[in-house]
Amino acid sequence: MSKLSVGLLYEMKRFLLNQCNKNETFAYISLILATTLYGTTLTAMKVCLNYYSEIEMITLRMLISSILFLPFFCTVYKDLHVDKIDYKFLLLMTICEPCLYFLFETHALRFTSSGQAGVVSSLEPILIIIFARIILKEHMPKIAYIGVFMGIIGSILLSVGSDVNELAPNPILGNSLELCAEILTVTSVITTKYLMDKYPPFFLAGSQVILGAVFFICLNIYRHGNFIPVMNESLPILIYLGVLTVVSYALYNYGFCTLSASKASPFLYTLPISSICFGCFFLGETFNFMQIMACLLIFVGIYISQMKDKRKLVKLRNFLRSTSTSLKK
Repeated sequence: MSKLSVGLLYEMKRFLLNQCNKNETFAYISLILATTLYGTTLTAMKVCLNYYSEIEMITLRMLISSILFLPFFCTVYKDLHVDKIDYKFLLLMTICEPCLYFLFETHALRFTSSGQAGVVSSLEPILIIIFARIILKEHMPKIAYIGVFMGIIGSILLSVGSDVNELAPNPILGNSLELCAEILTVTSVITTKYLMDKYPPFFLAGSQVILGAVFFICLNIYRHGNFIPVMNESLPILIYLGVLTVVSYALYNYGFCTLSASKASPFLYTLPISSICFGCFFLGETFNFMQIMACLLIFVGIYISQMKDKRKLVKLRNFLRSTSTSLKK
């Protein structure tokens, strides 16, 4: 092989490596943006509930998102064939999320703060582990059981230790409804995981939104007697929620497809952090000492549930002991 050929191959290899690094960097940026932006939805929904009922708000949000998804179904996915056997899975996926999921989540925000709801939503990775173990028969390390137990105890303490106030009139009920919402979304995730082997992720997301919009329009007609709720001054926030649904799906799907699952999934843990920050900044929400400890217990439980090496657990235990000893001094 000539020196020219070797040089060309070397330059091509360097170019491809640079492109891969750029794509990986953009994937990380996409995931950070997706999780941070989506973490604001709980705060935005909390504000919209001052102007609309739960059904009216979800109907408008789904309608706006559907309008943005429809062009893709009229062009990119117009010739995509769905097997008859998969319609029942698409229906199950849609009923769980967004239909029942949004009903539970919006009602939860009537009774608890957006920050607390965000912390409860951080249990989603733990619930995915449990469902994957039960339904998909995936292996679950013994260490993960400790993390699952800590996460459940933390969510209970978060609710029990909550102060009743204007932003959280019934936190126990609200956080329980949010937990039910997370169970529904995990069921949808497990179903989606099966369908993703056959269909593009963005197509599945669009199907959920469009079918969900039809469901909530029918429900809104049944409950309020009209097709679309009356617009008011919260319309910009609703448009933000509708656009954000599409943008966050696009950004997260790109990051998840570019990176491995082990690199992409930890970004889900930033959702409660952003929801807490935005809730405190825009709505003046606060956390008492017991709630802060409960949040830390949940996050430690999530961290332990992702461990595969028992030695890391020993290091974490020693670290927590040394920290508690220094605090006592």
